[in-house]
Amino acid sequence: MGAKTSLAQVGQGDPNVVAHPGFRTLPACDFALKTDKARKTYDELARLLWHAGRLSKAKHMALSRYASLVDQITGISEEGRTPRASWFNEMRRAEKELAIDDLDKPISAPKEAPVNRYARFGFSGGR
Repeated sequence: MGAKTSLAQVGQGDPNVVAHPGFRTLPACDFALKTDKARKTYDELARLLWHAGRLSKAKHMALSRYASLVDQITGISEEGRTPRASWFNEMRRAEKELAIDDLDKPISAPKEAPVNRYARFGFSGGR
């Protein structure tokens, strides 16, 4: 175990088990992004999905579409023109497909939450 473990290794640092190349790096956006805001948005959301273990091919396609729409809207706004309303609707659809709001929801109640006294025996005395 004197060898330094690589980030690409899976398991307890076993040198014989190496992660697939597709699982080592974040995939690039499917579309060429022109603005820094779109690149930053893509990178932040891709890392968030990556670390949560939810970056599938379908989510990557939705994320690329979302970033390209951010790119279009930002570019048009910088030129002083008005973006189309359909782009915002498409952006909302891509947001729903990404389901990022599910990542922030707690999966269990906090320790400070009050204990339900009927949890073990059902509802209080009915007739």
